[in-house]
Amino acid sequence: MESLIDLSPPPPCPQAFNLAGHVLGRAKDDPDKIALAVLKLSGSERWSYGRLEATVLGLAGALRAQGLSEGDRVLMRLGNTVEFPLAYLAAIAAGLVPVPTSPQLTGPEITRLAADLEPALIFAGEGIALPDPCPCPVVTEAELHDMAGHAPAEPVTGDPDRPAYIVYTSGTSGSPRGVVHAHRAIWARQMMMQGWYGLTAADRLLHAGAFNWTYTLGTGLMDPWTMGATALIPAAGIAPAQLPLLLKRHDATIFAAAPGVFRQMLRSQPRPPVSTSPP
Repeated sequence: MESLIDLSPPPPCPQAFNLAGHVLGRAKDDPDKIALAVLKLSGSERWSYGRLEATVLGLAGALRAQGLSEGDRVLMRLGNTVEFPLAYLAAIAAGLVPVPTSPQLTGPEITRLAADLEPALIFAGEGIALPDPCPCPVVTEAELHDMAGHAPAEPVTGDPDRPAYIVYTSGTSGSPRGVVHAHRAIWARQMMMQGWYGLTAADRLLHAGAFNWTYTLGTGLMDPWTMGATALIPAAGIAPAQLPLLLKRHDATIFAAAPGVFRQMLRSQPRPPVSTSPP
């Protein structure tokens, strides 16, 4: 058996860099290609690369116009809907630091987290608990779409080591703690895309996790868009037993999920004939 070892350093991240700009870099290659499809049993909500880029940059322009300072933190209280990746990438493009959180957090839980975070803005989905009292302005999902018509802003570039987004730990072993991810985090994922699951522009990757999870943000959204592939995300309410139907119906080529999802699928269905990506 022959082993190949490459000890050479990877290409350095550009010194003027923006994670969102990098992720959307393939949009101009084929603006009509589907970048994202949120899958339901009776259809899907589809976003092309061109529409995704235009909406994100329009939102970034609107956020910049609100007078927010570079590095301000934006608390995301959104569900597994298309508004989540739009707000997330727009905040990063605008030089802000989005903080995805689980929509299942209760009022007291998100109030304690917000006190630690001190956000300058909150994106709020319907029916999702907010801090009480609310420490800053709130943008609803409807207002988010209205903001998308603003004149676009180019992604704010800078030191790749500066913060891009923050994700809090679950707190199962103590108090939740914010983990800061730098802009260069997406650059570092390139080796994994090639050496872990061979992701290409031809792939259609279905991820079964929630948007607020780093596994979904990376493997489910940012990796496919960086490579010019299509991200497939099940809509809220899709059960694991229904995933094989969606995998087949939407021609998924790679399926990514936590081990527990696979176990639930295999209890009721044969394993779907696609490659898989464990966390």
